[in-house]
Amino acid sequence: MEFTGFQCRICGGRLVPRLNELVCSNCNYVQHPVKENDVIDCETLKRKIDKKEDLVILDVREKWEYSMVNLKNSVLMPMREIKDGISKLDKNKEIVIICHHGDRSGNAARFLMQNGFKNVKNLEGGINAWASRIDPSLKRY
Repeated sequence: MEFTGFQCRICGGRLVPRLNELVCSNCNYVQHPVKENDVIDCETLKRKIDKKEDLVILDVREKWEYSMVNLKNSVLMPMREIKDGISKLDKNKEIVIICHHGDRSGNAARFLMQNGFKNVKNLEGGINAWASRIDPSLKRY
């Protein structure tokens, strides 16, 4: 039986098995589970924003999602643009990645870490959790 692979969540390439992990044959993304220290909750991010900490909020949702609702001063880089847009990001800054519920942003966070970014966090629950717990005036979808 031939293994046909799964689609890479970063670039759409083919994930192939290597030892105990799946690796993209196109962008070399290695699919791993999220580690607890790679996640930030909404309340912690809110405190960082309120203290005006120097961080980048990277939104990996689609343009239509971002136009519907977004966090002030966030940067839009849809998931499919991460591979080519990685050079536009500063490896020395803290980067918090958000999406709708936290799945896409988790994959994007792992991809950045696998490419030398040291201070990357995934917003737990995404913009949906933010709208629910921090700013109920934001539209939920």
